[in-house]
Amino acid sequence: MAASRRLAAGLLCGACFPLTVLAQEPVMLEGIVLTAEEQAALGRVEIGAERLEDVATGSLDDVFAEEPAVSVGGGIALTEQVFVNGIDQQQLAVTVDGASQNNSLFHHTGTNVIDPGLLKAVRVDPGVAGADAGPYALAGSLAYTTKSAIDLLEPGQTFGGKVTTGYSDNGNTATGALTLYGKQGPVDALLYLRRDSGDDYEDGAGNEVANTGADLDSGMIKLGADLGDWRAEFGMTRIEDDALRPYRANIDGILGRTNDPRRYELIQTSRTLSLKKADDGGPWNPEFRLSKSENEVNTFDLATDDTSDPDFNLGTASTVSAVAQNVNEWNGIEFTTGVDIQNRTGHYEGQFRGEMNSFREDNRNTGVFTQARGSIDRFDFGAGLRYDWNEFTGANGQQIDSDGASVNASVTWHATDALSFSGAYSSVFGGTQIGSAYEYWTDNTAAGAYDDLEPGRAQNAVLGVAWEQGGTIVGGDLFSTKLNNARKGLGVVDAKTEGYRLFVSQEWQGGSASIRYTDTEVEIDGSGTTTYYLRDLGMIPGRMLALQVKQDVTPEIQVGGIVEHAFDEDGAFDATSDLEGYTVVDVFAEYAPAQYENVSFRAEIGNLFDQDYIDRASYGGDYSDVFGQSEPGRTISLSASVKF
Repeated sequence: MAASRRLAAGLLCGACFPLTVLAQEPVMLEGIVLTAEEQAALGRVEIGAERLEDVATGSLDDVFAEEPAVSVGGGIALTEQVFVNGIDQQQLAVTVDGASQNNSLFHHTGTNVIDPGLLKAVRVDPGVAGADAGPYALAGSLAYTTKSAIDLLEPGQTFGGKVTTGYSDNGNTATGALTLYGKQGPVDALLYLRRDSGDDYEDGAGNEVANTGADLDSGMIKLGADLGDWRAEFGMTRIEDDALRPYRANIDGILGRTNDPRRYELIQTSRTLSLKKADDGGPWNPEFRLSKSENEVNTFDLATDDTSDPDFNLGTASTVSAVAQNVNEWNGIEFTTGVDIQNRTGHYEGQFRGEMNSFREDNRNTGVFTQARGSIDRFDFGAGLRYDWNEFTGANGQQIDSDGASVNASVTWHATDALSFSGAYSSVFGGTQIGSAYEYWTDNTAAGAYDDLEPGRAQNAVLGVAWEQGGTIVGGDLFSTKLNNARKGLGVVDAKTEGYRLFVSQEWQGGSASIRYTDTEVEIDGSGTTTYYLRDLGMIPGRMLALQVKQDVTPEIQVGGIVEHAFDEDGAFDATSDLEGYTVVDVFAEYAPAQYENVSFRAEIGNLFDQDYIDRASYGGDYSDVFGQSEPGRTISLSASVKF
């Protein structure tokens, strides 16, 4: 309860000081959109209201479970980390309501903790992203959009709410969420609060995975106002997790090393402020955005009889950004043109092995951009250009200034009404990025410590084909991403991921099914690699398969499930273990009684066959002396929601 009160207080304080990003104009999306153009041209993944409602009490892993090209590692919320085509999201432009996220903190925790209950839509552009996605879109972009009151209010309704409660037997985890929303005159408001609490879960072998119990508080405030032709929005999200966790939170331990638990404190906030003019078809449709996001991960070793003054580590990664852009149309082509500024900071302070230290890195990026999107006859196309000026300051005060251009282009040719061919390419300037705060050390303060860093650049390419007829879609694409001069500590490496995706989906009256397969290879400096050397850069997905099916049994009852399969992969480089394959089956049934339109019940069984496994996107599975963090075994979950 105390944590929930702190969260509510934090949200209210944040509302009083709206240093925040522009919230985007609401766009409702329906489920995972599988148009031929999006799947073949850019490999785009869009997740909307239907899927997000299904996983509202779940985790980020549940959000992307149907799409094997997007992997989420980590058995607990603190350690969840997103990878797109094998590339760490730290190499993508990641935003929450347009607020750029700074993900560089600690390789033993996740990059962003996201509560699915907050979300209205998720969009992933793997590899090739638009120039208006912002800087650092080296391997694409990942955009989360949260709900607002006007998304939830029914026509004629001025006030409403929703209460959701859930329970999972594995770990005795209880979840409760409250959403309140309303509109009075031109002003609308939404308040969301959620609490998860529980005990340690058991893996598929029946072993308790120590220090994994849920202890999460999440909340959001969003205010909006219609001001004639303009709309203003302010939003703030805040997530807290404070509990004993494994010493290295994303693994159970390392043979021969310190593995005692320690306290982890996570505080993650994202604030958004926006002003946008409604598009009236004229040349002047501006949008202004101001934002601040901040991620804190603090660790506190426990006192012992031998250590009365235990070590502690305080890490913060923050971004302040501003965007001004205009959207106009000329001869059926939409142009988005603007300027963006980002200030990123990484800060470490703490006592490690009895020694006190404090280090800081800063980065300022200023960019100008224009992006065109349109259609002519049987061709859909996009092309963009941006130029960035990047200023980096190291922990020793060393300055590295660089600048460069980024370009992107994509085209889809609709050869027939059913068949389309697509291609996309981008070359992206990355500047010199700040490093992970927990890796700053005295080496960073030496004279010339950053001499080996070079401005990063990425090349991305996608080629695809899709056939769409009625409710059937069949297709595939080839993809490649090359990261040149990607920062690794105080040096740089070249990383590459390439592979292909195949997908088939079918919709029918009251149901749908899909199969998606991806085969991805990841290299560093031209050779196979391991999860250790890929920290902050990527993971080793190999071959992954996802099968999804759902069916309305009656107008009131829907059933379905997802099968995820990872194939065996051989270890590479200095790996001492192969990556073991696994098959995980999740099933659900949902009941929405017709006589009570505002009530729904959902039952789920996760990991139906009690598979004992370490997720392919989790760290350490290719080393025999690393005890990876096993995923939960069979988990029976029940939830109920009531709207009013």
